[in-house]
Amino acid sequence: MDCCGGERKTVRSAEEKKGLVTRINRIAGQMSGVKKMVEEDRYCEDVLIQLAAIDKAVRSLTALVLTRHLHTCVAENVKNGNMEVLDEIAALFKRFE
Repeated sequence: MDCCGGERKTVRSAEEKKGLVTRINRIAGQMSGVKKMVEEDRYCEDVLIQLAAIDKAVRSLTALVLTRHLHTCVAENVKNGNMEVLDEIAALFKRFE
C-alpha cells in the first residue's frame, strides 16, 4: 500500500475505493432522505432517528479511514524516522473531540 507520498496523496486499491465510495453514497442517500423528510414536514422524532443513523454511518466511515491511515501513512512515516507525523495525528484527533 503506497501512502502519503511527497504530495500527501494516499493511493488506494480499486477495492478499497469501491468500498469507501459505496459507504459515502449510502450516507449521501440518507442525507437526501432527511432533506425530503424535512420538506414533507415529517415528525421530528423520525428525522432525528435518521440523523442518528447518519451520524453512526459517518463515524464508522471515519473510523475505517482513520484506522487505515494509522496502519499505513503514520506507521510508514514513523518507520522512516519522521516523528512529526505524531504531532499531526495528535492534532487530527483533536478535531474529533
